[in-house]
Amino acid sequence: MLLALPPVAPSCPMLCTCYSSPPTVSCQANNFSSVPLSLPPSTQRLFLQNNLIRTLRPGTFGPNLLTLWLFSNNLSTIYPGTFRHLQALEELDLGDNRHLRSLEPDTFQGLERLQSLHLYRCQLSSLPGNIFRGLVSLQYLYLQENSLLHLQDDLFADLANLSHLFL
Repeated sequence: MLLALPPVAPSCPMLCTCYSSPPTVSCQANNFSSVPLSLPPSTQRLFLQNNLIRTLRPGTFGPNLLTLWLFSNNLSTIYPGTFRHLQALEELDLGDNRHLRSLEPDTFQGLERLQSLHLYRCQLSSLPGNIFRGLVSLQYLYLQENSLLHLQDDLFADLANLSHLFL
């Protein structure tokens, strides 16, 4: 005798709220020190703002993400390749992370569909020359309230669709 069971839906991480349409995981303001490991692979929107997350590593996020909010955490390190496989990502909010002082040149590599990037109210003192290379869909760039003293002449060269720049 065969028993047909319905497929098991991926579980929602503890202390988070999950929604099915669109696939959303909301883990805001839970004092998380790291990104939850048990995120459903179908997640398109992930809200992790107002936590205590310090580090982002490659392999943390699933490839279906469209929106990723990480503002108001304690981010200080984003390892190279963290966002590389998030090719569908359209919005990334890393703002209000006052321990984020520098970014690697390839931090945003592979984000060709990214439309909105929030880096406001960090402690960035400079930006690598290639930091925005390949962000051909970027329309909104928020860089205000940083410690930027100098920007390279060609920093925004690849941003043909940029319509709003906030310094």
